[in-house]
Amino acid sequence: MPYVKWMMGAEDLTPEDDMPVGRNVLELTNVKESANYTCVAMSSLGVIESVAQITAPGAPVVTETTATSITITWDSGNPDPVSYYVIEYKSKTQDGPYQIKEDITTTRYSIGGLSPNSEYEIWVSAVNSIGQGPPSEPVVTRTGEQAPASAPRNVQARMLTSTTMIIQWEEPVEPNGQIRGYRVYYTMEPDQPVSNWLKYNVDDNLLTTIGNLLEHETYTVRVLAFTSVGDGPLSDPIQVKTQQGVPGQPMNFRAEAKSETSISLTWSPPRQDSIVKYEVCYKEGERGNEIRKTFDPATSYLVEGLKPNTEYIFRLAARSNQGQGAWTLDVKERTMQSSKYPLSKSL
Repeated sequence: MPYVKWMMGAEDLTPEDDMPVGRNVLELTNVKESANYTCVAMSSLGVIESVAQITAPGAPVVTETTATSITITWDSGNPDPVSYYVIEYKSKTQDGPYQIKEDITTTRYSIGGLSPNSEYEIWVSAVNSIGQGPPSEPVVTRTGEQAPASAPRNVQARMLTSTTMIIQWEEPVEPNGQIRGYRVYYTMEPDQPVSNWLKYNVDDNLLTTIGNLLEHETYTVRVLAFTSVGDGPLSDPIQVKTQQGVPGQPMNFRAEAKSETSISLTWSPPRQDSIVKYEVCYKEGERGNEIRKTFDPATSYLVEGLKPNTEYIFRLAARSNQGQGAWTLDVKERTMQSSKYPLSKSL
C-alpha cells in the first residue's frame, strides 16, 4: 500500500511522521485565495501525483433586477468539476451578517426577498471535493423602485387667510424609491369616495398652499406620495376650519384606559399656533349624552368618573383668542373591567 500526502505548491501539508497509508483526505476551510493542491502517493513501485485546484468564480454579472430580487450569472472559473456554489450578499446600508445561499448547482441564480430601491453587494464562491474556494470579486447593484409602502407622516393644516390654507407633512418611512411628488386631496364631504375629492398635485416638496376655499367651513385633508412606479397609501384624514387665526387640529390623538373609571388622553399640539384652551368632548357609546370639558394648554388629560368596562368616544379641539379649531376624528376606548364584579364562571 502506498503512503499518501498532500502538498500546496512546495509546502508539505502532511507531517512525515503522520503520513497515512492507502488514503488521505484533505479538507480545507476558510480558503482566501486560489491554489494548487497535489496529492502524492509513494510506494516501492514509484511516485504518482494528482493535482487539484479550487479558484474563485468570475465576478457575478447582473442580468435582471426587480423591486425585490436580483438575478446574477457568473463564469465557473474552475477547470475541475464544481460540486456547488455559495452566494453571499448584504445590503450596503444595513449592519449585520452576510446572508448566504448554498447548494446552488447552476451558474445563474435569482436572489429574492430583497428590499426595494436598496443597494446590495454580492459574492460567489465555488465548492469542490477539496473545499470552498475564495469569493469572487463583488458586484454592487440596486433593486428597482416600488410605490411607497407608507403614507406621508404628521400631516398638518392651518389657515393663512380665511380662504387659503397651508398644508405640511413629512416624507413616508418606506418611500421604496425616489419620491417624485405628492397628491393632496381635500373636501367638505369626507363621506364621499376619495376619487370625488378635489386634488392638488405637488412637486417633491413637503408643503403647499391651497386657496379659494369657502369661509367658515370644515375641510378634510389627506396626502399621498408617489414614485415613478405608482401611488402610495393615503395619510389618515385631518380637518381644518377655514377661519383665520383659529388653531389647527391636534395631532396624534390617542386614548388609553388607566383604570376601571379613568381613561388617559394624549396628543401633540398643532404647530405654530397660539393656544389658550383645549376642549374635549366625550360620550358613553354611540348614543350617550356628550360631555364637554375645557382646560388649559397641555398634551394629556385624564378623564375620570367613568363606568367600568364601558366604551367611550372622545374628540379634542384647540382654541385660540380667535376661536376654536377643527375637532380631531373620534377615538374609542373601553375602561378596565371592575375587580368587584369579575366575570361569572360556569359551575
